[in-house]
Amino acid sequence: MNYYVDIYSNLLSEMPAANGGVLDVPAAEARLNAFHESSIKTAVCAPYYRPDRCGTPAEFLARRDALIAAYNENRQIPHLVGGAVLPLSYCLEEMRGLSQFVVGSSEYLLVDLPMQPVTEEFCETLTRLRIVSGLSLIAVDIDRYYDFWSLEDWLTLRQNGMLLQISVDGLLSAEQRKLSLYLLANQLAHFVATGGRDIREPLRFTEAMRFIQRSLPAEIYRRIKNNAGMLLSNAEPSVFV
Repeated sequence: MNYYVDIYSNLLSEMPAANGGVLDVPAAEARLNAFHESSIKTAVCAPYYRPDRCGTPAEFLARRDALIAAYNENRQIPHLVGGAVLPLSYCLEEMRGLSQFVVGSSEYLLVDLPMQPVTEEFCETLTRLRIVSGLSLIAVDIDRYYDFWSLEDWLTLRQNGMLLQISVDGLLSAEQRKLSLYLLANQLAHFVATGGRDIREPLRFTEAMRFIQRSLPAEIYRRIKNNAGMLLSNAEPSVFV
């Protein structure tokens, strides 16, 4: 049965990932086959947009959409949806032009936060970005920051309106899973996704979701599993609180 939704995945050939890797055509096909076999019904293809490497937004999105259309024309599962991950620096430069990068037809934007202290000034910047853009912001792959930000920092980001996504690595790593489970169980983190993990690594999305199912109460597991679908339906941000 295919029933998971992955809101942030690296699936498209010749489009950049957050870690700088790029899938060639055979590797992209292999990863798509892995998604097909991993109980994932919908995957958001979210390449990393760097204006110095990816051309204009129109060029970047045209390449992404052409690859998605070609795939969806030939397969039913998983169904691919467009998205993009944007560095915060770009978001701050183009606050009023970010809606073209949102996940599907929602008002949610995947953002790569810089590794810097969570100061009052930083939080004011994030709040201004949310207000001016009119979008709901999702910080991607937050497990990358576990050794840098404290639990109090995650609480502060949530209080300033950020939604948080944990990668598969954050759950399957013995050093990171305790904090990941705590954040998910207390509704401080909201989504699990394959994310920008190394393209040479196996998918392991289903394994991560089953780990959550074994580790947390059933009602919490169901909420986490359904959150990605709620996002794609453009639910109000308040449903994730």
